[in-house]
Amino acid sequence: MSEITRVLIPLESHSIETFQTALSYAIQICKKTKASSIILLTHTKQQLKGTSLYQFLGDRAVKALSKGTVALSGGIQLRHETMQTLRWVSHPSVILAYYAETRILDLADEQHNIVGVVAVPDLPGEADDWATRWGTIVHGRGRVAPAALIEDGIVVRALEHLTQMINLSTGLGHPRDKEQANEVLRILRAKGHMDPTPKIRSWAIRNGWRPKDADELEKLSLNIWKLKNKPSIAKFCNAHERYDRWRRDED
Repeated sequence: MSEITRVLIPLESHSIETFQTALSYAIQICKKTKASSIILLTHTKQQLKGTSLYQFLGDRAVKALSKGTVALSGGIQLRHETMQTLRWVSHPSVILAYYAETRILDLADEQHNIVGVVAVPDLPGEADDWATRWGTIVHGRGRVAPAALIEDGIVVRALEHLTQMINLSTGLGHPRDKEQANEVLRILRAKGHMDPTPKIRSWAIRNGWRPKDADELEKLSLNIWKLKNKPSIAKFCNAHERYDRWRRDED
């Protein structure tokens, strides 16, 4: 699968021009990647009938989407899914996330067979973290390079090591993997590194963690950096040697 194209449309979500712009991007991505499906993703079914989307699409298209698909130009099919119904994407598709915010974009990022995501936030700023994480095409501004997220190279190397060690399919669900994460973060705190919590979730998702597992890593980090005193690492196996390895790798 080729790299996912991500587009942010930072315009008024209740404007038909915004919807048309977003749909145009989705169609362009389909043509570029030879995908034949666009998924209009909303939080609930009601948003298709009880919001501006009803006026944008029209009664006939809304009724068709409630039962199946709508044919667009070039053989592309448009279908509607919600956060409750989107479970598996069987063919290469583009997601058009309307009224987008963190939860719905997390769901989009978790899907397989996605070649593009076009996000239209309901309120300004609600997709900014997502855009910063991935480096998106921002309508009207062009492509924005992905941010570094975490500037401390030793912290990054430690998190990369943790990511290689744990089973990403289960995240921190296994006690041993959670213990590994706890030790890595406590070693970093004990060595005097700044709190990575504000960006650790985005970093983890960018590096292959599932959003819900990135949430757990964020909580763990928050709790460790909230400690009044630096934690003891005396009982951790090879704590200082591990830290020295992260430091050498960073150099």
